[in-house]
Amino acid sequence: MRKGGCEMKKAEKKKGRLWKQLFLFISLSACFYTVRSLFFAIPEVGHFKTKAGQAAYLKSYERIMESMPVKAQVQDVETSWGLVRVYRWSNETVTDKTPVLLFPGHSSGAPMWQGNISYLMLQHPVYAFDPLGDAGKSKQALPLKNMQDVADYVNEMLDRLGIERVHLVGHSFGASSAAYFANDYPARVASLALLEPAFALNYPDVSVFFWGTVSSIELFPESWRSQALAQISGEDASEVRSDDDMAKMIKAASSFYSTELPTPSPIDEASLKDWKFPVYLALAEKSKMTGDSTMKQARKIPRLTMKTWPNTSHSLPMEVPQELAHELQVFWKQAESN
Repeated sequence: MRKGGCEMKKAEKKKGRLWKQLFLFISLSACFYTVRSLFFAIPEVGHFKTKAGQAAYLKSYERIMESMPVKAQVQDVETSWGLVRVYRWSNETVTDKTPVLLFPGHSSGAPMWQGNISYLMLQHPVYAFDPLGDAGKSKQALPLKNMQDVADYVNEMLDRLGIERVHLVGHSFGASSAAYFANDYPARVASLALLEPAFALNYPDVSVFFWGTVSSIELFPESWRSQALAQISGEDASEVRSDDDMAKMIKAASSFYSTELPTPSPIDEASLKDWKFPVYLALAEKSKMTGDSTMKQARKIPRLTMKTWPNTSHSLPMEVPQELAHELQVFWKQAESN
């Protein structure tokens, strides 16, 4: 019995070492993959890997847009970097108001605002677009070498649309694009709202890079990838595995689209202190993407309104669309009165 017990302990120890080695291998592979793709890859043009993957993505995309409570005006706007698909929602009573421009999160595109549009458009015209270099109906022609290129194509887009100033709203990775545009073209900014920003104010924790890489490796089991996304967002893994059109669209985008976006660095402290426009920062209580370092850096901004939303995850704008819209309407009104 004693000998058998020793053998079992040895087997368990060996099994434990194997799991540790496997985890270490995955960790190192994930770090290598992330660093290489984010910081050393040569910029190219974003594209779908297969026609079948594109079809799967567009099926969910179009179903979401068709389900919008208000039909959008659609326009493909020409810029030096390609055609940008832009949607506009408005009503007769707000056509003279300062418009709102929405920057979506990674792999989300304009459809991510499905639950927000009807509330946001109550007092302002609302524009949403599919970013170049990411999944959507925009058609990229030239690589985006850096965040200056991103700010410049958005500036050209506004020129073509005949818009002088906007209230900017960005979620996650889109918040970085909005922040860089605001930093480079402050005269066009009526206000800036950063919803669970990624990279705009600080680099995410190393764990976010790791779990983000795990979620993107198609060879891993679906349960692993769902758990990885849950670790980042603060959601329950069962919610990440949701089978609605939004989940299907984002999954198809991450699986079948080769994203070509520059990796932003956080806006430097001197620039933040120089921002004259009002800034609204919305943080999610359960998110791993933001935290104390985000709040610390944000406090450098002179005209800052900051709130941590209780019981929310990184998908904050999808979880509290009506409440968030109400706060933004108040924020925009105050911004225009000062």
